Amino acid sequence: MRLALIGYGNVGRAFARLLEAQRKVYPFRIVAIQTLRHGSAFDQRGLAADPEFGPRIESIDDFLDRARPEVVVEITTLNPASGEPAISHIRSAFARAKHVVTANKGPIAHAYAALVEEARQAGVEFRFESTVMDGAPVFNLVRNNLPGCKLRGFRGILNSTTNVVIDALRAGRTLAEGIEDARRIGVTEADATYDIDGWDAAAKAAALANVLLGAKVTPLDVDRRGISRLTPEKLADLKKQGKTIRLVSRARVASNGVKLRVRAEVLEETDILATAHGTTNLLLLDTDLMGTVGSIEINPGVEQTAYGLFSDVVDIAKTL
Repeated sequence: MRLALIGYGNVGRAFARLLEAQRKVYPFRIVAIQTLRHGSAFDQRGLAADPEFGPRIESIDDFLDRARPEVVVEITTLNPASGEPAISHIRSAFARAKHVVTANKGPIAHAYAALVEEARQAGVEFRFESTVMDGAPVFNLVRNNLPGCKLRGFRGILNSTTNVVIDALRAGRTLAEGIEDARRIGVTEADATYDIDGWDAAAKAAALANVLLGAKVTPLDVDRRGISRLTPEKLADLKKQGKTIRLVSRARVASNGVKLRVRAEVLEETDILATAHGTTNLLLLDTDLMGTVGSIEINPGVEQTAYGLFSDVVDIAKTL
């Protein structure tokens, strides 16, 4: 299949390398890449992982018309306030009857129901496994393996940057040093305040609620409080008590709708949520028939996010 990428940061490059490694079994090729800084690149024979970029095509519509892909991979950076311009990128693809895969949680957090309906009307597939826990199965887990189960809520550790920062504070270092650690690992958002203030976790919580719980919410509907006020002294005091802190995302289905919260919670060190260190994330789903089930990823990097994109493209290929 022919793929066009919108955005080409660390995840995009890891995805291109993965496609090259898997080409003998999965003959997908990237025929076009659109970036904000580097320009645009086109080659119907397939672009290399380190392509030569020409002048940027200003219009996404013009880019897609020239690219002629079968699948559009939207991997621009998160805008937690509106989900744009990623939502418009996806709609441009649907308008051209193109399948879409995205790792950008903004569109799922802000416009999931509308985008799903637009994909249905266009007769195309829409996949987004990498939006919440990189390549770890979350949406596919529910769709493919929990038939008949009703989800009543979830709780999880969904933001890696805050894990890294809290571990740094617990070691007696500063918030700024923790952020720098996370930046070196490559897990921060382009603006690290999105992580520290809880916006990234709120966007993921909203995305999960929209897809799994049928909510129609945005990150603005999440009761959100980040970790910016934490200090090494606070973490040291809790450590003496056998406790720690994690930024926890929670949702529960109530009689008057879905309630969502992102908070820095004090946890016993033995709590399963407290075991998430570094880039490790985990999600626990509360179901009626299977009790509590979930998914965990141990110290993932951009390669796992790239794999989530790859698994979605493979899933789309199986439907054609």
